Amino acid sequence: MHRLAWSSLALLTASLALDVGTAQASPGEGPSVRDHRTERSPGVERRYRRRPGPRLMMPLKVDLGMTGANTSMGYLPGVELRAGIHWASLSPQPTNFDVGLGVFGAVLVGPTDDAMPDAENDVLYGGGYVEIGQTLSKGDWWRTWGAARGEYLGVSAFGQEQAGFGLAGRLSAELYASGVGIEPRGLFLGTYAVGVYAEAAGRGLGEDVSSLQVSAGLTFRTPLVFAP
Repeated sequence: MHRLAWSSLALLTASLALDVGTAQASPGEGPSVRDHRTERSPGVERRYRRRPGPRLMMPLKVDLGMTGANTSMGYLPGVELRAGIHWASLSPQPTNFDVGLGVFGAVLVGPTDDAMPDAENDVLYGGGYVEIGQTLSKGDWWRTWGAARGEYLGVSAFGQEQAGFGLAGRLSAELYASGVGIEPRGLFLGTYAVGVYAEAAGRGLGEDVSSLQVSAGLTFRTPLVFAP
């Protein structure tokens, strides 16, 4: 089942790369446009350049943080990455409820052993998730969330592979701005946000790994942007 973990990490990287890659537009790209709204002297025309910025962006919530768990080799620190399409990222008005689907992956780094350089001392897991959340408090430009998440994951722990399930509870706080904009050059719909989160999760990662993992990090939201 390590294929599921690797596939989740690859999908995360590809989806984020797509968001970033399609968000690049060179200032010099795009055809020249004649402005017919005002009278001009013959032979004089105004040229416009396509403004740099996002051309396609999904309504995502992205988490990047540090995680860790106790194992038979001691405490292993690691990193986690999570990305999914969420209602609170798409909603043009502040919402008290969130639901999302996405993928995640994490790597816990084990100690090196000079006597056995080929030994598999790391723990790798990843898969898909569904999450629901509710605001706990809010203001005009800030809000806090309580959320619960269910996961299906593949695990590779010290060379042993298996599949399993996980449950997580999290608290987060974010600064946000929501809105909607429709014009000939494209569509903007949803919420930008940046914040922090902390969570505890219970996952079956194998006999040599504690079922409890804790993590904390940064969380981001991006709206739906489409600019043909």
